[in-house]
Amino acid sequence: MTPYRVILREAAAAVLLNAGTMAGQKIYTARSLPSTIEDLPNVYLQVPIDQGTSLGRSQPGFRRVAYLQIEGRVTGGTPGKVEDTLDLLAGQIEYALMQDASFQAQIQQVTEIDTRISIDSSGSRHLGVVTIRMGLEFDEYYQANGPALTEITGTMTANGNTDFAGMQVPTT
Repeated sequence: MTPYRVILREAAAAVLLNAGTMAGQKIYTARSLPSTIEDLPNVYLQVPIDQGTSLGRSQPGFRRVAYLQIEGRVTGGTPGKVEDTLDLLAGQIEYALMQDASFQAQIQQVTEIDTRISIDSSGSRHLGVVTIRMGLEFDEYYQANGPALTEITGTMTANGNTDFAGMQVPTT
């Protein structure tokens, strides 16, 4: 069974592949991070955190938040150009995901968006990274194993008298 967080990650990647971002078809999931200068700009998606909070004491159900982390990488001639390019790419990613009705229909809400930009000018080129973290909320229930419940049988007592009444209720 595929975890729902993986389904959401792949759905987000499909949205970005069709969105016409500056990364074009260089949208990746489930792979290592290293890339060459020629591969830039590119976007890498993963879900490094998936948290669940119990919905109660009955059948296992959780309100989950899968944190979709999107990392976009670019290069450019100056740090200013790199930052402008990162801002453009971040906007393209955010708007594509927030405005896609089919993607939004797969979740209850986006709980948060956190965008961070960094530029590394230590090498011969200026490399920029934008990291966008989106909290994707959904409810998940686990199926109970074992035979199906077909009947509930019990005895009611009144003031210690067990002969008070019996009950038998079919569940179908």
